[in-house]
Amino acid sequence: MIGDEYFELRSRLGTDLFALRGLVHELTGEAEACAILDNLISGLRDPFVFVVVGEVNVGKSTFLNALFGQDFSRTGVVPTTDKIVFFKYGPELTSLTPTLDEVQVPSEFLRDFHIVDTPGTNSIENEHQQITERFVPNADLVIFAFSAMNPWGASAWQFLDKVHRQWMRNVVFVLGQCDLRSPEEIQVIIDYMAQLSKQRFGREFPLFAVSAKKAYLARSSGVDRDRLMAESGFVKLEEHISQTVTSNLSRLTKLASAQRYGRQILDQLEQRVRATASAAERKRRLIDQLQSERSLQGERTLNRLSPALEATEMDYRASTGKIAQMSEDLLSLKVATRDENADERGLESLDHRLFQDMMMRVGERWRQAASVVEEDHRQFTRYLHSQASTEIYLSPLNETRDINDPAVEMRRRFVARIESTLRRFVIGLKLDVAVEPALIKARAWAKMLPTVFTLAMIATGLAWWFGGLVPVLISLIVGGILMLLTWLLARSSLVKTQRELKEKLHSASSQLRGMLSEQIKEDTEHTFSRFLDILLPAGEEAVIREAQLVQQAQKVANLRESFDQLERELQVSVPTA
Repeated sequence: MIGDEYFELRSRLGTDLFALRGLVHELTGEAEACAILDNLISGLRDPFVFVVVGEVNVGKSTFLNALFGQDFSRTGVVPTTDKIVFFKYGPELTSLTPTLDEVQVPSEFLRDFHIVDTPGTNSIENEHQQITERFVPNADLVIFAFSAMNPWGASAWQFLDKVHRQWMRNVVFVLGQCDLRSPEEIQVIIDYMAQLSKQRFGREFPLFAVSAKKAYLARSSGVDRDRLMAESGFVKLEEHISQTVTSNLSRLTKLASAQRYGRQILDQLEQRVRATASAAERKRRLIDQLQSERSLQGERTLNRLSPALEATEMDYRASTGKIAQMSEDLLSLKVATRDENADERGLESLDHRLFQDMMMRVGERWRQAASVVEEDHRQFTRYLHSQASTEIYLSPLNETRDINDPAVEMRRRFVARIESTLRRFVIGLKLDVAVEPALIKARAWAKMLPTVFTLAMIATGLAWWFGGLVPVLISLIVGGILMLLTWLLARSSLVKTQRELKEKLHSASSQLRGMLSEQIKEDTEHTFSRFLDILLPAGEEAVIREAQLVQQAQKVANLRESFDQLERELQVSVPTA
């Protein structure tokens, strides 16, 4: 295809500008930059203009059809002797003036090439002359078509005399219908035309002897294509036209200018993307830092609560001493042998008294601990506002401490859950449940004492009656031993229970510490987890945004690399052109 190198370069630049336009719209939405890029892209589509001049019946239309391999100049649109025809891409014929028609043909090559087919030079009138002079100065290539049967027709040479000297830089001679002459005759004609050009214009024009008929057959039929194309002479002509298109200085300069403007917009976009990506990275790092600080603040709060935890453990030991004394009073034969209803009332007091004593000792301390948690929460809230109020949305800072303040509500919740933990701990000890079996067993043994005493007295009386002093003594001794044994069994059950109760109270100290530690850790984490409702979504959004900007930055970098490559190629091409 004619001008493949140029069109490939233009296509790449257009693709890059279109991609840049998409990035600008996506990343900044700047209407002005988008409009500039739209104009640059539209400007790249300007087609090349080829003007074909020659006498009537020299085969201009056949030559054009053969050159582009398209039968676009068919009967019905072939220029008559009084019409100039302007071929462009489109579906219909439009008459512009009595002497100029715009013909729209759905041939793809006409997207890149506009063809001006003029009337024969031997029929051009004044108006034709004016129109022709409008096209020729703007033409990228002026093709003077001559017939090998009459290459020295005066009208063509006279018309060439009227062409301004500065327009001749893009003139090429085409000697058509060469298949009607012998090679020797063609060579003589070529030499003559070159000599005549030098005499009349002081220069020689590129001259190509061709057979449009053979070239058209080669392109349309495909039979013996290579031979027909070689004999047609179109190969060298096409190479020259391609070189003309590829090295067109104004077109290359236009590409370079579009590339330069696009690069400026790309540089500005790259700076903005870098700045935005840097800001997104700072935001993400800030949120990571705030999340780390939140965890550290929770740990610091737990450390501040450690003294309260240790003091509570010491208070518990003091309370267990008091409860141990109560258990000694409770686990006595006096209590075990008294009325059962009184025993029931006594059994209800042990768990209750331990809980009440603990709350009296530690209640105020844990209310102060709750104030510590509240204050740390407020402190971190202030820190969060000072560090991130411009980066993420935060509710207005509230320094009041009314009943609806979340920090006040958290403090109440903290105290209530500590109290609940102490209650669960005491209930879990089951002190009253542990005492009850021992009392029941002791009560059973105690109830046996009167029976043993009665039996001993009866045995002693019988021994006195029947046996004298010795049997009486033996009976008294046996009865005493049985009573002592019953008393010891009742007492041992109470002592054992009392010892187990003290051991249980002592060993439960670590359990209490563990339960309180777990509870304050849970409450502290819950207190500071409220900040995660802000930080986690903001962090996820920041990570996603940063990833998007990394991808966009990569697109910009790839586009910059393509622009750089185009710039290097254009720097080589423009000076050469």
